Amino acid sequence: MVASKSVAVLFSCALALSALATPGCSPSGEPDELTADCSTSGQNQFLFNLMKDVYLWYEGVPDLDHSSYASPEALLADLVDRSRDRWSYISIKSDYEAYFREGQTLGLGFRWGFDLEGTLRLALVYPSSPAGAAGLRRGDRVLALNGIDVEEIVSDDRWAELIGPDEEGHEISLTIERPGEETFTIAVQKAWYGITTVLNPRVVQAGPSTVGYLMLTTFIEPSVEELDRAFATFRESQVTELVLDLRYNGGGRLAVERHLASLIHRPATAGALLDITAHNDRHGAWDKRATFEELDQPALPLSRLVVITSSGTASASETLINSLRPYIDVKLVGGTTHGKPVGMHGWDYCDKMMHPISFRVLNADEEGDYYDGFSPDCPADDTLNAELGDTDETCLAEALHLLEHGACSAPAQPVGAGERRRAPPPEIRWDGLRREIGAL
Repeated sequence: MVASKSVAVLFSCALALSALATPGCSPSGEPDELTADCSTSGQNQFLFNLMKDVYLWYEGVPDLDHSSYASPEALLADLVDRSRDRWSYISIKSDYEAYFREGQTLGLGFRWGFDLEGTLRLALVYPSSPAGAAGLRRGDRVLALNGIDVEEIVSDDRWAELIGPDEEGHEISLTIERPGEETFTIAVQKAWYGITTVLNPRVVQAGPSTVGYLMLTTFIEPSVEELDRAFATFRESQVTELVLDLRYNGGGRLAVERHLASLIHRPATAGALLDITAHNDRHGAWDKRATFEELDQPALPLSRLVVITSSGTASASETLINSLRPYIDVKLVGGTTHGKPVGMHGWDYCDKMMHPISFRVLNADEEGDYYDGFSPDCPADDTLNAELGDTDETCLAEALHLLEHGACSAPAQPVGAGERRRAPPPEIRWDGLRREIGAL
């Protein structure tokens, strides 16, 4: 890999959206034999050139002394367009590849958040993770971390300090309150674990309709096989409706999203356009018009799709919603989505992957730019009142009601004079690869 080539030549090679980009290319497309400069200065130089060339908003990248920065991560923070970009990041190459290619990640294995009452609770626990092995459950209330009350952590913004580094064996204690049990404290150590991306696939009824339900937590390469198995079950069960739960899905690979779109729907016309990825004016040759996949198995016989969403529904999840809308009636239940109509490639340099926002994603009608997210047709709070996939769980119950009755269970109530809307619960920020994973 090469840092000394001019960036215009360096990135002249063709770029596949579903694969990692190779930054060291000669004009002929052959790998250059020069060695990358892996010093901090060399990495900063590479990132600066990258941002000036492939960044979607490259015109606004400031001219600054990149050699004065202590790390490329610190440099990136001053190069991005903060008015539009909440997502560009840098990751460790080995961590990135372990997650996207193998479904392995280092951590505790749970997702948490504040409920409407301001209580910190676990929303999702991966079964094979350290948290799953420790017996933690969805709905558990977290009172303290390492003996420090959550209220104090919030007021002093001590999250990073108490969660600690992503190192194998790093231990965190959680004080847990669970209905019907005494409060207890449990220590959990960070470790590598495998992510099951398709959770709780099942077949349920909504009136006379047979409904398939599954939660998809991310779009990574192992998801393809998991999705194929779930949809094979749906076809065998003669499912006629589908509820797709993306409330905790922060995105992932577009190639996997396109596979799911093709499992859900197959237009009558072969080669129908699914989405368009559009780069900046320097790299129009990288633009791609992706079509639905031609799969051996038929798509489900759906006339509509219900998607459960939240502020955690982002990126490829929103692409799926937007891309299917020209072809099928897509209804949303839950909360407003995150609002990320753009994406990034990964540039491999030394031991890092650099992910600047580098393209927009549009549907077949050339619709995109949904920076405010997609609003739900039927609002529903993620109350954590039941396990995911339980028909009594608030969001799934609302989705099934919509399928059975063709309407929300209750119309949205406008706020009257003198009334105040309930403030949304505080959010715990997810950054970089951790945002993609969506779990600690």
